[in-house]
Order: sequence, then structure tokens, then C-alpha cells
Amino acid sequence: MEIVSFGSSSRGNAFLFRTARTAVLVDAGFSPRFLRDCLLQCGIADHELSAILVTHEHVDHIRGLSGLLSWHSCPVLATTGTLRALQLDSVKRIVLRQEEWIEIGDLAFQAIPVPHDANEPIGLRIATSGADVAFFTDLGTLTLEVREALQRATFAIVEANHDRHLLEHGPYPPWLKRRIASRHGHLSNDEAAAAACLCGSQLQGLWLAHLSEENNRPELALACVRSRLFPHHDLPVTVLPARGFRRWSLENAATVE
Repeated sequence: MEIVSFGSSSRGNAFLFRTARTAVLVDAGFSPRFLRDCLLQCGIADHELSAILVTHEHVDHIRGLSGLLSWHSCPVLATTGTLRALQLDSVKRIVLRQEEWIEIGDLAFQAIPVPHDANEPIGLRIATSGADVAFFTDLGTLTLEVREALQRATFAIVEANHDRHLLEHGPYPPWLKRRIASRHGHLSNDEAAAAACLCGSQLQGLWLAHLSEENNRPELALACVRSRLFPHHDLPVTVLPARGFRRWSLENAATVE
């Protein structure tokens, strides 16, 4: 399995999971043309996507979805609540049921319920032969189901949305600060570090995702997580850029900048 991030922040999120026979885009939070160009750079021509999976309906995860579907006539997978919020017309829709597995080509996806202020939002376990990825970009707390997925993971993508101090003293209004810091908001750097510590010795790498451009800094997120992991894990940790490619191959455990 190869994983490609096209970018991840509070402004946009999109990830590609692929094997030789299967290519699934998880979230489409950038412009349709940007997403199409990214897919072409990955060697995926128009109408070659196997599916698009949407974790929830917030704009930084669906901004380019409708437009991209004019170039990729593939099914859209999401929970009933998310599909209802998306209101897609003339598109093949596949319902993801929480905790159930669904196979798309060589890849298997399990929808994990997460606490977030959306209509039936999910994180994911994404599995193929020899690989088990934990994918959690929007959640307010680490539930039992999330913890169990992290413990099994051979690779993890985890939200590190905000630094508590920057959020508390930043420019956001009080109601928005409360929403972000709530149990249905977003994970802080400290909580991302706690998530990383749940992962077992089989973990090959960790991506820190969905950083707020106003309430976090890459160096703060990286230092917080590494300080909690050291000296127990000699683990590659990468902070994903807001826009730009990052790749990871689980066959050879190599990251490509």
C-alpha cells in the first residue's frame, strides 16, 4: 500500500490510498482542479479512481468533491448522516456502516465513529495484506474504538490541530475556542502525543495532520509528540504540510518528501 497526502490543515484535506489495482481518495477538501492535477501526477488518469470516501461533510473535506466527480465517475462512500448532508445527485453512493468492513479492490475500510461536530463523522482503519493504517483527522477525544485502532496500526495518521497555549491566547472568539477544545472538537498536540503513545512496536511511521494555521506550529506539534515518544520509540514522525505531497510506502517503510 502507498499513502499520499495532497495536503492537510484546517483549510483542506485529501489523501490517496493505493495499490497496483486500487486507488481510493479519502476526502476532497481542495479545489477540483488541484485534486485532479494531484491525481494525474500520481499516474491516475480521469475515471481511474476506484472510489472517493468522505469522512464528514465539513468544507475542508469536501470542497472539491462535486467538481471532481465530473472527471472521476466513481462511487462515493460515506455514512448515512454524511451522505444526507452532502445531498449528492446522480452519483453512485455506498453507505458506510460504523464498525463494519467494506472492501474496495485490494483495500478494506472500517468506519470508526469519532466525536466531532458533524453528521455521523468517522475515522478509519484501512487494511491490506501486511498493513493496517489508523486514520483520524477530526475528533475531539480518543475513544475506546480509536484507541483500539491505534494499538493495531502499522502506520498512523493523527490530528494535531492546535497548541493549547496558542489557542487560548489566539484571535478566535471565545465560543470558537470552546468548540475547538471540546470533546467534539479537535485534538491538541498533547492529545496527539497521547495517541502516538498508544501505538505498538509494529508502528512504522506517524503523520501529524490537520494542523491549524492560526493555533499551531509544525515545530510545536513535532516537539510535543517526540518528547512523549522518546526514548521508547525510535519512530519516524512527519508533520504534514497544508498543501504539498507526502508519500509513504508500507512495503518498504520509506517516506518520500
